[in-house]
Amino acid sequence: MALKKRSASERARDEAIEAFGNAAEPQLIAPVARDERTSPVRPRFTPELSDLRDKERPKTMLLRFDNDLDLVELLSEVATLEGRKKHPMALRALRIGLEQVRESYE
Repeated sequence: MALKKRSASERARDEAIEAFGNAAEPQLIAPVARDERTSPVRPRFTPELSDLRDKERPKTMLLRFDNDLDLVELLSEVATLEGRKKHPMALRALRIGLEQVRESYE
């Protein structure tokens, strides 16, 4: 592999960068040494749940479709037909389905 020779413009650019660095004002104050801690910094207090929140029921749930791509397409299709976004449609469908399952046990 052959080494590429630097052109005059590249040398001039490198010299200009070097001159700029040499002209920079030196730092008059030595940098402050950082306090190296061996233990992690812990928060001053641990936040607790507000009394206003319902602690028994979660507000969120992660739903994975895994390999059921037909379900994803069906959700998108039905949401479009209903004129809704996918999230509200998924909640509505979940409610309807769970109510039907509960009725089957009664």
